Amino acid sequence: MWLFVPLLLLAVLHYGVAVRTYGVLTPDGLFVVFQLLMAFGTLHLVDPGSSTESFYGQLVVGAVATYLVVSLLTFLCLRTGRRSAPRRVGDRTPYTVRLIRPTPTVVSVAVVSILATVTYFVAVGHSAFVVGLNGLINGQPEDVRTLRLESYAGENYVYPGYANQFRNILLPSLAVVLALWFFSRPGPLGRLFALLPLGLAVLGLVGTGQRGAFFLFLLTLVVYSFLAAGRAMSRWVLLVPLLGTPVVVLATQVLGRSAGAENALAATGSELYRRFLEDNQLTGVAAFNYTSQLPVRNGGEWLRSLSGVLPGDRGSTLANEVFATLYGSAAGTAPPSLWGSVHHNFGTVGVFVVAAVLAFILQAMSFHGLRRRSYNSLELIGYAGMTVVLGTWVAGGPDTLLNTGLVAYFALWYWGGRIRQTDTAVPFHVQPASTRAVGPAAQPNRLVGRHRPSPARSVGHGVPLTAGR
Repeated sequence: MWLFVPLLLLAVLHYGVAVRTYGVLTPDGLFVVFQLLMAFGTLHLVDPGSSTESFYGQLVVGAVATYLVVSLLTFLCLRTGRRSAPRRVGDRTPYTVRLIRPTPTVVSVAVVSILATVTYFVAVGHSAFVVGLNGLINGQPEDVRTLRLESYAGENYVYPGYANQFRNILLPSLAVVLALWFFSRPGPLGRLFALLPLGLAVLGLVGTGQRGAFFLFLLTLVVYSFLAAGRAMSRWVLLVPLLGTPVVVLATQVLGRSAGAENALAATGSELYRRFLEDNQLTGVAAFNYTSQLPVRNGGEWLRSLSGVLPGDRGSTLANEVFATLYGSAAGTAPPSLWGSVHHNFGTVGVFVVAAVLAFILQAMSFHGLRRRSYNSLELIGYAGMTVVLGTWVAGGPDTLLNTGLVAYFALWYWGGRIRQTDTAVPFHVQPASTRAVGPAAQPNRLVGRHRPSPARSVGHGVPLTAGR
C-alpha cells in the first residue's frame, strides 16, 4: 500500500496546478479520481506473496503516475501557448445556456427511444426490477440474480448493446432535456407530461437489475449541472442525490442485494463501497492472473471485442472466461481493468504509451472544452455524458466506451449543435447572492422567469443557467 502515497502526492500536485482551474467534473478530473480509487482498491487486494499480482499492482500505479505526469505537462504546455488559455470555471459559466423546446424531432426521438426500451424488455420476457418489486410486495422473493443474468447473457440474445443506447443513454437524456424545458415553464400540465418519460427512463435504467447505468447517469446529471452553472451550482442540483438515493435503496432491496445487512441503507452503503473500491479491482486482479499466462495479443483481443458491435457477433469472451475462474461458470462477466486490458493487448510498454496518449486527449478536452458563447441543453447533456464515460473508464477496452454510450452521447452533442436558436430559449434562472440587493430590499434566492434574452445578452454575454444579473 505504500506505493499509493507517492501517487496521491502526485495527484495533489496535479490538482493544485491543473484541476482546480477547470474543476473535477471534467474528463481529466474525473479520470484521475476514478483511477485513484482503482489504484487504492487494487493495492489493497493484491497478494504481496504473488509475483504476478505484485507486478500488476506496480503496473497500475505506474500507469496512473504516467497519466498524471503527462497530463500535468500537457496542461503547462497548453497554458504557455500564446493563444491558449485554460477554460476557467468560476461562480458563473462564461456562456449562455439555452433550453431545447419539445420540437417534433425531439419528441419523435424520445418516443422511438421509449418504444425501443419497451420492445427490449418484451423480447427478454421480463424486467428484473419489476419482477423483484412484485415479489417484495407479495412477500415472495424472486430469483432476481438469474433474471439479471438472462437480461444480457441469456439464451434469448436480443442485442443488449444496441438496446442500451436507447435504454441507458437516449431515453434518459431526452427525458431530462424535456423535463428541463417543462419545469422552466409556468403551469403544471407540462410538468406532469414530463414525468412520464422520466419515470420510464428510471425503470429502463434499473430494469435489467444492473445499477451501473443508473449510477453513471446520476453522475452525468451532476456534471450537466456543473457545466450549466459552474461552481455556483444551484441548490436544485441536490435533487439528483435526493431523488436518486431512494431509487438506489429500493433497487438494492428489490434486486436481492441486501442479504445479511441490518437495513437497506447499510446494504446500499456496502454496495457503493464494493462498487468503487472492490468489484472492478477484484475482477482486474483475477483477469491479470488469467491473461498473464497468455501471449500478448497485439491488439487482437480489442479487435475481437469491437467486432461484438456487429449484429449476431458476441465479440470477445475474455470477461466470461475470467468470470469462470472466479465462480466456476461463464454465465457472467468479469472484465479486466483498463490497464490490464492494455497489457494483454500491447504489453508493458503499451500500458505507458496508452496512459500518455489518454492524458494528452483528456487534458486537451478539458482545457479547450466549451469555448463558444452559447450552448443548449442537448449539447450539454451530450458533453456531460462524454465526460462521464471517458472519466469513469476503469475496466475493459474500447468496447467499454461504446457500451457505455460514448457514440450516443457524441450524437446528442452533435445534434444539439445543429438545432436552430429559434428552437431554444433562455430558461428561468436563480439569482445569485452576489447580484441581489443588500439590506431591507434583499430577497432570498428565487426563480426569475425569462423566456427570451435581450439582444445585448444574446451575443457573447448571455446569462447562464441558474445565474442571473
